[in-house]
Amino acid sequence: MPWLPEAIWKRRLESELVLMSESNSGSFSCSADKTVYEIVLNGPGLSKEGGTVSKRGTHLVRVLLKREFPYAGGIEVTWLSPIFHPNIRSEDGKVCIKLINQWAEGQTVKQVVDALKQLLENPNPASPLNHEAADYFEANPNALNFAEPPAFRKPRIVG
Repeated sequence: MPWLPEAIWKRRLESELVLMSESNSGSFSCSADKTVYEIVLNGPGLSKEGGTVSKRGTHLVRVLLKREFPYAGGIEVTWLSPIFHPNIRSEDGKVCIKLINQWAEGQTVKQVVDALKQLLENPNPASPLNHEAADYFEANPNALNFAEPPAFRKPRIVG
C-alpha cells in the first residue's frame, strides 16, 4: 500500500482534526498523534443483551487512521458500545459501510462520521454483517422509530 511522505501525512492528520473540530459531528476526543478518534454519536439504535432487544440513543465509535491513510485500507472503524444492527458485527464492532469499502483519498473522517449517522438511521438488512439483526429489522421495519405518538388525554383536574 502506498504511503504519503511523513510531513504531508502529518499535515493531512492535522487538517482532519481541524475539519472535525469545525463540524457539528458530535463530541469526540483525538489522540495526541491525531490517529485515533473516539466519537460519540447520538441517534436511534438498538442493543441486544441477554436475548432482549432494547433502544439506545448514544453510541461510541473509534476511527483509527493507519499509516496508509488516506489511501484505501488506511482507515478502520470500530463500534465500541453495544449495538444490534445488520451492518455492524456485535462481537468485534466491525462496521460495513460503502464509504469505507470504496474509499478514495479525498474522503475525510467527517464524511465517515456522517456516513455512520446515516447507517444508524438507515440500516441495510439486504447486505448484513449481522444476520440475526438483519432478520430482526426485516420483521420489525419500524424498530428505530423512537418517536412516541402524542398522548391524547384529558387534562388532569386538581381540586
